[in-house]
Amino acid sequence: MKKISVRLTVLSVLSLILLVPPPAICEQASCEKWMAKFVSVQGQVQVKRHNQNQWTPVSLNDTCCPQDTVRILENSRAAILLPNETILRLKESTTFTIEHPDREKSFWFKLLRGALHFFSRTPWSLKFSTPFVNGVVEGTEFFVQVKEDRTFLSVFEGRVVSENTKGRLTLTSGQTAETLAGQAPRHLDMPSCRDCVHWAVYYPPILDYRPSAFPQKTQLWHQIIDQAIQSFQAGDPSQAISLFNAAPDHVRDADFYALQAGVLLAVGNITGAEQRIDLALAEDAHNCPAVALGSIIALAQNREAQALDQARQALRLDDRCPAGYLALSYALQSRFDLQGALKALLKAKKADPGDALTSARLAELWLSLGELDRALEAARRAVSLNPELAKTQTILGFAYLMQFQTEEAIQHFQTAIRLDQGDPLPRLGLGIAQIREGNLKNGRTEIEIAVSLDPTNSLLRSYLGKAYYDEKRSHLAAAQYEQAKDLDPNDPTPWFYDAIRKQTMNRPVEALQDLQQSIRLNDNRAVYRSRLLLDEDLAARSAALGRIYKDLGFEHLAFLQGWKSLTDDPANFSAHRLLADTYSARPRHEIARVSELLQSQLLQPLNVTPIQPHLAESNVYLLEGS
Repeated sequence: MKKISVRLTVLSVLSLILLVPPPAICEQASCEKWMAKFVSVQGQVQVKRHNQNQWTPVSLNDTCCPQDTVRILENSRAAILLPNETILRLKESTTFTIEHPDREKSFWFKLLRGALHFFSRTPWSLKFSTPFVNGVVEGTEFFVQVKEDRTFLSVFEGRVVSENTKGRLTLTSGQTAETLAGQAPRHLDMPSCRDCVHWAVYYPPILDYRPSAFPQKTQLWHQIIDQAIQSFQAGDPSQAISLFNAAPDHVRDADFYALQAGVLLAVGNITGAEQRIDLALAEDAHNCPAVALGSIIALAQNREAQALDQARQALRLDDRCPAGYLALSYALQSRFDLQGALKALLKAKKADPGDALTSARLAELWLSLGELDRALEAARRAVSLNPELAKTQTILGFAYLMQFQTEEAIQHFQTAIRLDQGDPLPRLGLGIAQIREGNLKNGRTEIEIAVSLDPTNSLLRSYLGKAYYDEKRSHLAAAQYEQAKDLDPNDPTPWFYDAIRKQTMNRPVEALQDLQQSIRLNDNRAVYRSRLLLDEDLAARSAALGRIYKDLGFEHLAFLQGWKSLTDDPANFSAHRLLADTYSARPRHEIARVSELLQSQLLQPLNVTPIQPHLAESNVYLLEGS
């Protein structure tokens, strides 16, 4: 399973509602026009203004001016939005300077050290420089890293021209290059390096620290852990890690190292997290949270069998351990066993009713099973147990969104973003809510930010493609669908959306092939959908297939697909719309056509796509021409 937490709630929600976010709240920069805005700040991120000598910390929505220098300290991450809607995700130990644009539609920045992930979908030209090579970019996605003696560049999509005084090299999608000090850039015989952005991946939390859960610990242990967790929840994981590192040896037991590993995982420091897990198990080989964290890492790296084994091992060590049950629920979910995951969480809830993450995860599963009232109840309980956890606020936001309470959903998504600026899920939820409110541009921007916060997540790519499609930017939508297919070949979602895109572009044969592939892959969605909801998905795909048959002139097959879809799901508005389309071409079927159209309109979600004029209801009691 490519992604753990984002997949579950996202797909269950997005199957029912269309995609959108509130206007961005921006702190004014000292310059007339800001050149960069921070949309995610984790840890210690600082800026040195062009007319100042000291470094000052930055916060969410702070802005920068030309010639400002930004640095990301150890165990920290950040994401920056540029005026041209480009997003830069910055790794720890990175320093770069924002330069003056040399013309209205150009942008310059200097990467002095460190690494960043670049994501842009605009026609603006962008130029960057490093100590060893410069680059010219025109709407693309790539990773660039500056080391002591070289610059490494890997292009995921688009085109980058890499040049210095020694030579020039053009890189396209899937190509990688390296430039050593004093040498020309050269191709590397390797594909684009998706593993290079593993530091940007989001890992769901499974440890909910509560002092009452550790009654046997010393006062000093609690004091250190309390301060560290408070710093972490206040948005400063680097300070939390510093507090862990400064602790005396005699308080460093297995639980101490497990909690530290959880914080390191939250900022993408996989190496550090694995080292702390090893230290925890060296102190106590039976420590359940440490083994459970190992399961989460294994699952994120697509080692599903190992993840399941480790989750079960954690519970054999302690059958009252919430972290073990949470890890088991993710592992079972990855193997399409939603009911097993649900049972694990119900056991966890019985073993420890006060664990907020368990309640939030339970609400997440209820959402994916279509149990909206139960989901809302569990999400509310999770927030009541710990309102300072972003996970609890996010899931409550989705629960409200599913109940069409958009304003309440937006409030909780915004709270979640404040609590955990590295989590892509509240950004996605905020984008969906804003699009539902009619603000497509801002909603799409929020989803772009979500993608930058978890660039290897296929589902985020699929729904970003859907947003581009709604903006009538078909070529950008196609690029996102292709990336989603590459990142997770077993997900039917990008195939389905790409089929719809190709059909609207009068490419029905290609659309038919993509839709048939989507239907073949449909049951893979059992990783986040119940059997009933899978049947609804299949009905929607069958309805779309019937419409393509109609475009190809296979009218009878179109009728069969429409009837089959309604058999699978009588409430499927797409199937009713398909039959209305098909009946419109048949004489003396006016009543049937109007009936199907009315049912489609009553069942469909709110959208901005008008009904085709020839399908609008006419006076069925009068004969035309009479």
